[in-house]
Amino acid sequence: MAFKLKEAVFRVRCREPGCPFVSDFLVKENLQGATEADVDSEAWKLAKDLGINRHDAIHGKRHSMMDPDIHKIRSSYETIGGVPRGKAPAAPARLGETINTRRYDRSDRIIVKGERATTVCEVVRGSARNVHRPSLVYRPGSTFGAAGLFENKRRMADIVAAENGTIIAFYDMRELWTSDREKAKELSNEAMEDIFRVLAWLEDRCDALEKQLAQRKAGGAVKKGGRKPAKKAAAKRSKKKAAKKPVKKPAKRR
Repeated sequence: MAFKLKEAVFRVRCREPGCPFVSDFLVKENLQGATEADVDSEAWKLAKDLGINRHDAIHGKRHSMMDPDIHKIRSSYETIGGVPRGKAPAAPARLGETINTRRYDRSDRIIVKGERATTVCEVVRGSARNVHRPSLVYRPGSTFGAAGLFENKRRMADIVAAENGTIIAFYDMRELWTSDREKAKELSNEAMEDIFRVLAWLEDRCDALEKQLAQRKAGGAVKKGGRKPAKKAAAKRSKKKAAKKPVKKPAKRR
């Protein structure tokens, strides 16, 4: 089974400081793909081209728009191909209803430490990684951004795309709990598992630091222990020299 785009709306904004350009674009081209994410990726490229053309026509004399900020507002699809008998076509992830998807290239920032957390993130395609913990890699189906489960929380880490063409879905959990409780429960569980993975990493890190500290203390004790006998030996040598020196007798008076 494949998917065909009915329509999608993207909001394109210029990142140049002080530039007021922001505009919505409707994409209705005949785009097809094996998944909704595949269709979204092609529609995203078209929206980017439309945004750049319109921006440069208005503001091109001052600056060009090379790397616009693009958000998907909504989208709808139709399925292509047969459906197994007795089964109705599923709508995986309900893209476009309670979430936005965005495309990133390698090293692009997905979430930034300290910013307000309003969504939970899921990797749709490609991969993402924690900037300060490179061993924590998120692949398709992985969830991060657990701070988005709670109100008035801030992001606790910097997450970047690990490869070109990475697509991330951003879920507004309050809306998702109303529209798709099963998906909301799945994301909540995965986000909590990610918290435990981070805690396990921190525990391993603390253990490694404790071992390094213990080794340094042990090394310092050995050095100090080696100095004391040397000092004692020097003191003994000086005492022996003093004992060997002849004692001067006082001169007799005549």
